[in-house]
Formats: sequence, structure tokens, C-alpha cells
Amino acid sequence: MKRFYNFFILIFCLLFFNCLSLRAQDTLLPGHNTLLTAQEAIQIAIENNYGIVISRNETEIGTINNSWANAGAVPVVSADANFAMGRNTLHQKLSNGTFTKKSGNNTQNLAAGLAVNWTVFDGFKMFATKKKLEELERNGEYAFKKQLNETIYNVINSYYQIVTLNEQKNATLEQMRLYNARYTLAQRRFEIGTGAKYEVLEAQVDLNAQRSSLIYLENSISVEKSTLSNLMGKRSDTSFRVADTIIVNPLPAFEELQNKINLQNPDILLANSQLIILTQTKKETNSERLPSVVLQGFYNFNKNSNGAGFTLYNQTYGPSGAVGISIPIFNGNLVKRQLDINDIQIKNQTLALAQTKDNVQTDLTNAYISYNNALKAIELEQNNFVLQMEDIQIAIERYKKLAITSVELRQIQTSYNDAVNRLYTALFQGKLAETTIALLTGEIGNL
Repeated sequence: MKRFYNFFILIFCLLFFNCLSLRAQDTLLPGHNTLLTAQEAIQIAIENNYGIVISRNETEIGTINNSWANAGAVPVVSADANFAMGRNTLHQKLSNGTFTKKSGNNTQNLAAGLAVNWTVFDGFKMFATKKKLEELERNGEYAFKKQLNETIYNVINSYYQIVTLNEQKNATLEQMRLYNARYTLAQRRFEIGTGAKYEVLEAQVDLNAQRSSLIYLENSISVEKSTLSNLMGKRSDTSFRVADTIIVNPLPAFEELQNKINLQNPDILLANSQLIILTQTKKETNSERLPSVVLQGFYNFNKNSNGAGFTLYNQTYGPSGAVGISIPIFNGNLVKRQLDINDIQIKNQTLALAQTKDNVQTDLTNAYISYNNALKAIELEQNNFVLQMEDIQIAIERYKKLAITSVELRQIQTSYNDAVNRLYTALFQGKLAETTIALLTGEIGNL
């Protein structure tokens, strides 16, 4: 009985902790078809997306490398010690006629020292290198921001693509309901002799076409959900629901957006940072033309002992120092050639920066035009959608009363379906244009 009781307690504990584990996972993962907002998707991606994590680690490397030691401005201190022993035979004859011969002569040598090397002047290279390291650190931060912004853009794009597909799916289900009602009416009219067979067949074909569209929409939703899960760093089969609305937010004036891209656009910041790095590289190269001064300090200890010979014991210790000056005279014009290359690189990067600014300006203009046109289309299609809803209800009632033909009803149903698709396409295009503008202005993280 006691053994059974212990076994029961063990099973209960395992189940209890397993439930806790599952609940903990539920707090970390969107699961069990829970609602996932766009902001939650963005936050999950920021924390788990592989590209963001890797880019964040790269910025840490830049921070670590940015030091005066890497710039060569810090003294280098080294210590060394050496102890040697030997046993040999000595044959020695001095100038005064003394002759020494001894076998098994023990010798010992102990040497230790402390050395300091400090480059106090290298043609200002260390200062150029330090500024270059600082800019490389900023460059890494800009690259991280670019990766972060692009990931957020992809998450928003994927999220609202799912919202659009879901609404198209709902519209298709509504269409199937209407088409099914039309098929039922056509079938009844045919059975009582007031309708034609072709009307039944046509209604069946249209209903099947909607069923086919539903299959394709469900497939597209599954694929897009898998893409969004990947962006969030989660398993592709993660289950979640998205919102059922798309809200297109208002934007500032175009002039304000133009000012923001020069200050916050990651591509422009990266191109400008690369120009600064090349400028500092040229200063590093130019320093090779100037003299360099190195200070050296030493503290040495030497001890020698011999079992026989002229010197049986010798010991020296104490500090010493030196100043080294190196003046470049001629190296085959290598520095001049490298400076010419640096000038070309700086010129090309200046052009690349100008090109980047033009491209971003063009993208901003196009996105702003698309955004305003989308707003107009949304307003128009929302009004049109209301009219189509009323029109199709009237058409169904008239069809029941034989006031219109199946061809006319089919045309009205097709118009309704087109109106739904145009509305959600306009909403998605507006949201996409808004997101693109936020990406270009470097404020996508604020959405």
C-alpha cells in the first residue's frame, strides 16, 4: 500500500510540473489559437529573430574593439625570465700561463627582465585609428538599426497580409452563402418548371468556383502564417489568430518626412558613416609619411655562476631606457599610391551617399503618393461596399420574385465580390505605404 502511495505521489508531481511547463510556454509563445496583435508580433520578433540577435552581437564586437589599446596608444608591458643549467668540461689557458682543466663543471644562468614599449608619436595615426574605431562602432549600431527596422517592416507586412487574406476568406464564405442561396432558388424554380436547367448548372459552377477560391485563400493564409512565425523566431506550425481590421494612421506633412530621412534613415546613416571611416583610413595612411617616436624602458636581472673558469660568479641588475626615432625616407612611393586609392574610394563613397539620398527621396515620394491614393481608394471603396451590400440584398429578393434573371444576379454577386477585394486591397496598400514611409524615416519602431 505504501509503495502504491509513493508511486501515486510521483505521477502527480510529474503531471503537475508538466502543466506548469506548458503554461510557461503559453506565456512565451502565441499558442492555442490565441489572438496575436501586431505590436506583440513585433516585440516577439525583436527578442527572437535570428537576424536581429546576430546583428545585436555584431554591435557588441564593435563596442569591444573601440579602445585606445586597439588604436596603439597604450604602452605595452612584458616580462620574461629564463633559467639555464649546464655541465661541461673546461680547458682554459690564460695569458699569464695559468692553465685550468676541469671535468663536470656546473654552470647556471638566470636572466629576468621587465620591458615597457610606448609609441608616443606615430604621425597621429593612433588618433585617426581611434576615431575610426568609434565610427566603426556607430556603423555597427546603424547596421543593427537597419536590420531591426527591416525585420519590423517584414513582420508588419506579413501580419497585415494575413489580415487581408482572412477578410477575403470571410468575404468568400459570405459569397458562398449567397451563391448557395442562388443555387437553391434555381433548383426550386427548375423543379416547379419556372426556371431553366442552365441556371442550376451555372449556379453550381459559380459555387464551386468560390469553393476553389476558399482553398487557395486558406493555403495562402497558412503559408503567410508560417512566414510570420519564422520572422518571430518561432516554429512554423505556431498557432495564432490576427486582428480583423486594418487601421491606416495619418502621416505628418511631406516636408517633415523629408527632414527626418536625412537624420534617421539607416541607409543614409550607414553610407555617411562609411565615408567617415574612409576619411580616417586616409589619415592612417598619411601618417606613414611622418616620423615615429618610441620610448623603451627596461629593468633586467642577470646572474651567472660557473664551477671553474676565469669568472666564477657574475650578477647585474638595474633599469635602463632608450628613445627610438624612425624617419621614413623612401619606400617606393607606396604611401602615395595608397593615398591615391583612398582619394578614389572617398570620391566613390561620396557619390554612393548622394545616390542613396536620391534613392531614399524617390522611395519616400512614391510611398507618399501611394499612401494618399490609397486613402482616396479606401474612402471610395468603403462607400461602394455599402452600396454593393444593399444592391445584392435587393437583387436576391428580386430574383426570388422572378424580376431579374440569374445572369443579372450573377453579375451583381461578382460586383460585390470585386468590391470586397478592392476594399481590402486598398486598406492593405495604404498600410503598406504607411509602413514603408516609417521604414524610410527610421520611425518604424514607433508604429
